[in-house]
Amino acid sequence: MTAGTTETRARYFYWRDLQSRWQDGDPYGHVNNVIYYSWMDALLTAMLIEKGVLRNPDWRGIGLCVESGCQFLAPVTFPEVVQGGLRVGRIGNTSLRYDIGMFLPGRETPAAVGFFVHVFVDPDSRRPVPIPDTLKARMRELGLPAA
Repeated sequence: MTAGTTETRARYFYWRDLQSRWQDGDPYGHVNNVIYYSWMDALLTAMLIEKGVLRNPDWRGIGLCVESGCQFLAPVTFPEVVQGGLRVGRIGNTSLRYDIGMFLPGRETPAAVGFFVHVFVDPDSRRPVPIPDTLKARMRELGLPAA
């Protein structure tokens, strides 16, 4: 996310619905902050599997989360569906940054915005490995156009 940029649905390119559960609530009546990280991880992992970055028979790289964050902007309660939107914010040689927005149905601005950074490593040595160009191209499809 860029400082000063208003996040809207139009800035995200991969979507999944995520259901709040009764057990997700905290004593204040809204979904607890740790649940947002679970939703972001589920959204991100589903995308990576669908795009062939994970579980790819031609590439053994695995993504290790080296940084993450979340900004909470509006409460989510039970029972509500959250629409998770994702875009690829940065493509490095061995890393990807994903920007994630959590939206309530019918709302253009997010209830939360977050990010994850993965460094891809060899599963045995745990040393960074380059992301193949074919996978980088798939990730570019989910990024904002260059300014």
